[in-house]
Amino acid sequence: MIIGTRDSFGFGRQVYHPCSGAFAESIHALLRDHSLAPGEPDRAAIVGYLGGQRLPGHTILQDVRAVPPGHALQRLSQGLVVDAMPNEARPGDLNLRLRASLQAALHGGKRVALALSGGLDSALLLALLKAMDAPSIPVYILAANLPDYSELDAALDTAHRLGAEAIVVEVREESFVAALPEAIRHVEEPLFNLHPVAKLLLAKAMRQDGIELAISGDGADQVLKRDRSANYLPLCKTLFDAAGVTLHAPFLDTDVIAHLVSLPPDPDKPCLRELGETLQLPAHLVHGPKRSRLAPPMDLGALLDKARIAALSSRLRLPPPELAKDAERVLWATLLLVLDQLGVAT
Repeated sequence: MIIGTRDSFGFGRQVYHPCSGAFAESIHALLRDHSLAPGEPDRAAIVGYLGGQRLPGHTILQDVRAVPPGHALQRLSQGLVVDAMPNEARPGDLNLRLRASLQAALHGGKRVALALSGGLDSALLLALLKAMDAPSIPVYILAANLPDYSELDAALDTAHRLGAEAIVVEVREESFVAALPEAIRHVEEPLFNLHPVAKLLLAKAMRQDGIELAISGDGADQVLKRDRSANYLPLCKTLFDAAGVTLHAPFLDTDVIAHLVSLPPDPDKPCLRELGETLQLPAHLVHGPKRSRLAPPMDLGALLDKARIAALSSRLRLPPPELAKDAERVLWATLLLVLDQLGVAT
């Protein structure tokens, strides 16, 4: 009997406890609702996180497993079993399928806004909304006062060209660091960069304004690259959920995915560029290179407890980290956070 499925690019989460047969959408819920002890940290998974090789099916805990993207969780006589589900490719009209997804978001009875970056994917969705003569919705832009990170000018230019009301959410380095423990409590895994925390900051600002659903360009890169690593996308959804805002990602709509996977994998996204040109988006969006969205190094302060990190690395039988690189500092600081929050003694 199938008791749960996970979408093909891992937007949603599902975890389970093989011994007890319990399952849930998060580790915290699994442990709380089924009175389970956290057990030991999963050393193999942690080594994977630290080395940039996330292990499919693993979580930070040895006794808790994750359903990989595109798999179903079944309860059989021998216990819980995870099986792959077929990927359906159905060519169609990308324009029409994206419009149908946007229509569904607009007519769901919730207050809607669009999360706008300075790139092609979210601009394409805004252009489609304009072409559809859809009711006007505001666009939210995160303006981080950090070097080489903010896309404010590019996003404001897009909003101005397409006649959208722009709401700018200003944040600073201190905002990221202060929100990091809350973000880690929800994502339940270490991070190598603080960029995902921006999702929580933006979502909380939206919710404070009464927004209930956020349209986002997330997912286009992963689908067109066939990246099913289940890393960034579930973080996005989880952090918007945590703020009480539904994240609606048209590029992860079932019909849109079915069309995109019928095309050859191409990280340069030619089909989106072609559609953007049809919608008369500016040349710098249609033909420009994709920009990296990693946050710059930040001062983690007391979160970077070097003594505890050394003790944890010894417990895990790992070489003492030098903490010379920003990614290494963020990984170890957030690893401590998530283990503490799950009640694992370190």
